[in-house]
Amino acid sequence: MKIKTILLFFIIIITFYQVNGKKTNKTEKTNKITDIENIIGKQVHIKAGNYFIGNNKEKDNKPLRKKYFKSFYIDITPVTNKQYLKFIKESSYKPMGKFLSLEPEKNPYLPATALTYYDAKSYAKYYHKRLPTEWEWEIAARSLRQDVIYVSIELNHRKRGHFIYDRIYRKKQVCSYPPNIIGIYGMAGNVFEWTKSEYDNEFLYGEYYKKHRIMVLRGGSWSNNATDVRVTTRTPFAASRELNWLGFRCVSKTPVNTYVK
Repeated sequence: MKIKTILLFFIIIITFYQVNGKKTNKTEKTNKITDIENIIGKQVHIKAGNYFIGNNKEKDNKPLRKKYFKSFYIDITPVTNKQYLKFIKESSYKPMGKFLSLEPEKNPYLPATALTYYDAKSYAKYYHKRLPTEWEWEIAARSLRQDVIYVSIELNHRKRGHFIYDRIYRKKQVCSYPPNIIGIYGMAGNVFEWTKSEYDNEFLYGEYYKKHRIMVLRGGSWSNNATDVRVTTRTPFAASRELNWLGFRCVSKTPVNTYVK
């Protein structure tokens, strides 16, 4: 009788923890979604002023120098699947890239990817925004500071960005890692980002680059090593191409919230 009572006691305890554990996980997931919902669509204001760009080591982005910027607002996260689907529904736009084949409706908070430069530009224009210049992107990534080499200041890839070390060979949803000093998410790793800047011809070689309009990508992706993703790193890429780890964010002259729950 004693053994049966003890077994019954343990069964009750185990059942209690299983039920409450599921409730806790569900609550945590709900809270996380709520947090993301409250962040998406917001922007950070970059005041007009002289800010540092470049460094003395990158062959295509040196020397370290100051450049004057007019005031602008930059999206706090990359554009998400949910936002881009909303744009398609409102505008009847048909993406050139393979965005829709990725079943984006199943993962609303992943960065919108598999979009060409023109797809990204069309989204931005529809909402009275634009893509950032690569220099606007850079000063936001380096938190307006001179001494920043990596977005997180200190290089701690496991806590600060999604890189190849994680062995999760796919993109993660926005806000999976802490923001940088000025509150912007996802500026290193996870997905590359389009900018409106064209890459300098003097650094390009080969027939391929002569046949295509080449834009500058910034930010790196999950397929990169963290040490390769510096705030000054510039990557050339054809405007008509797309990849599943290439997304974008927007900027505007005045604040524009492009997200409706």
